[in-house]
Amino acid sequence: MKFSDEHLILRDTVRKRMAEQDIKEMIKKYEHHNAPFAWEFVRAMAELGLTGINIPEEYGGAGMDNRSGVIAIIEMSRVWPGGALVLGVGNSLAGYPLIRFGSAAQKEKYLPDLAAGKILGAFCLTEPGFGSDAANIATFAESLYDGYLINGTKDFITNAPAASFFILFARTDKKAAPHKGISAFVVPMNERIADKSIVLGKIHHKEGLHAAQMCEVAFKDHFTCHCALLGKEGQGFGIAMQTLDHGRNWIAAQLGIIDGLFEKCKRHAENRKTFGLSLIKRPAIRHVLAKLAFASDVSKMLLFHSAKLEDEDKPFGHYASLAKLFSSEELAKIKGEAQSVYGGMGYLYESDIPHFMTAGDAPPIYEGASNVQRSVILDAWIKRKLLLSAFIPFHDTPTENSLELLKQKVERKLNGKKALESESQVFAFAVADFLPLVAAYDLLQNDFLKEWPGEFMHFKNPSHILRILESKFRKEWPDQNKLDVPVWDSAAEDVL
Repeated sequence: MKFSDEHLILRDTVRKRMAEQDIKEMIKKYEHHNAPFAWEFVRAMAELGLTGINIPEEYGGAGMDNRSGVIAIIEMSRVWPGGALVLGVGNSLAGYPLIRFGSAAQKEKYLPDLAAGKILGAFCLTEPGFGSDAANIATFAESLYDGYLINGTKDFITNAPAASFFILFARTDKKAAPHKGISAFVVPMNERIADKSIVLGKIHHKEGLHAAQMCEVAFKDHFTCHCALLGKEGQGFGIAMQTLDHGRNWIAAQLGIIDGLFEKCKRHAENRKTFGLSLIKRPAIRHVLAKLAFASDVSKMLLFHSAKLEDEDKPFGHYASLAKLFSSEELAKIKGEAQSVYGGMGYLYESDIPHFMTAGDAPPIYEGASNVQRSVILDAWIKRKLLLSAFIPFHDTPTENSLELLKQKVERKLNGKKALESESQVFAFAVADFLPLVAAYDLLQNDFLKEWPGEFMHFKNPSHILRILESKFRKEWPDQNKLDVPVWDSAAEDVL
């Protein structure tokens, strides 16, 4: 895959800026609970055009492509995942729906200030009782002759404490099918000053990513005009899903956390000696670093391909899900090993490692939890929207490694249901976890092997990634018998 000079310049520019001393001071100042909101960081990134990466130039934005967006977030996440999340949400979940679906008046009102880093927006979809089940949200916007009266509560809303507007999703038709009765709105936040009809809850005390503040948002008989409608009535669910597809690339770009861990662990291993030998010479430590590099480079292949498809206006959502699932789950698995490279120092905040540990717990949860991504991937694969190799190389007999036969087994298990709704999830989810490896193998054989983007990767020779993938195919091929589903079903029945 080929990148432009502009992509490389952007990467170098963001990397250099994130290495400066004032960013380190901002992390100390803002990366803890009850800190003030990190407007200082927003302004610093605005100077580089990173608060309006995809916003068209006519509205004061940088007008960059989607690969530029994910490159910028990767570089921010290497150093400050919490700060990167503030910018990621501002660009993807607040900016994108306005760019894509907003009226001329809505764009003129919000995009210039958003691009300049003067304001931020927030994406109000999740509710206390409805997270992954977004089609069944309860917030209701009653249609009146001169506008809408909104009642309901949203929760886990990132950037809400600092937001000047909300991209709000509410039901407008209670009789329609759940996903058809939802509409989207752009709700100005300053209206709360007059009537207190929008009430912000306390800032949630999270495990990590403190700079990206979140809270509950309650709408109590909140009136908004017809001009606040985003798109048309009944289009809200589609707008939400398209925005989340776009946003998943930006969240997958938090794979920069893996890069940050790699760099910190490598530097520590080079400087630390045990029993007269540098840690970097110890095979167990070297293997951890190789695992981090593998997780990062495969995540980048999936992510860069997804962003490229979006730039080409081609269907990309399934690759966004592949990228988010793989990067999130690999980070969750490998971060503990990375911490062990530091030994006891890895448990102390002075090492910065704990900040990366807690930040790494979030990606499998938000912007569509991992089980949601598994369900999306399987649905696309079964419906042939996601086309992968029919066979993969790890057995002599083709029928033993046939992905088509594996797909048939999954279809029988799901019996017409989506994996997220099925009672036979375990085997299907194991297959979903395997598919990013297959997708990466296909990409490596085509786009990436022809033009390996070494400037963005850890591995100088991609053939090593190919060998690791082939090893994983042998070890991780989904086998229903090895999953011990009946054993765990029986155990769950006993304890529950």
